[in-house]
Amino acid sequence: MARGSDIFGENADARVKEVKSWLKSKDVRDFEPVSLFSDQLTKETVREIEGYADSINKGKFPETTPKANIPRHAVLKPVHFIYRLQNQHFALGDRVTMVQDSRGVPLSIKGVVIGINSKTIDVIWDVPIMSGGTLGDRCSQHRGSSVQFNSCLNLSNPQFIASTHPKSTPPPRPNAPFRPRAGPHPAIRPPPGQPAAAGFRPMYLP
Repeated sequence: MARGSDIFGENADARVKEVKSWLKSKDVRDFEPVSLFSDQLTKETVREIEGYADSINKGKFPETTPKANIPRHAVLKPVHFIYRLQNQHFALGDRVTMVQDSRGVPLSIKGVVIGINSKTIDVIWDVPIMSGGTLGDRCSQHRGSSVQFNSCLNLSNPQFIASTHPKSTPPPRPNAPFRPRAGPHPAIRPPPGQPAAAGFRPMYLP
């Protein structure tokens, strides 16, 4: 976390008090905390997504129709997600489904990506889950969680497609690793002995 002296230099305490007084004079009280190293949707947009999901799921019952004639290679076993879903890319608003069966999020539950961090994505799920949270008051309780990139399957941008034809050639899979680099990168160096924040790169000095 950055200190006042890292930003204002000398007389940091006095400058911080001036900023607080200015914010109070402008009646600014409810700033949304936003990480410098993440890309995320606003609270208003997240509320709209959550309300839309609630309206669709109201009175909806899960499908129970069995699927037939699906070859074995087209079925993703939950324990294989870490090997088969490498280098998957995501964007804000992508529709995803959970394929990992060991992190407290129900298997096959669907949601929407509302935030992209350096190693995880923030997802608001269609229905509340026991292990869910608010993601920093961006959504309702039990609706959001941060998960690893390879724990979800991207439905909006399919990158791992398997044909139901047994002799078909599978399409090429993404080879470039997904390394999001969102937000500005201020020249605030970490304290001595501590690792740099996610995505931090020292400023180049000629």
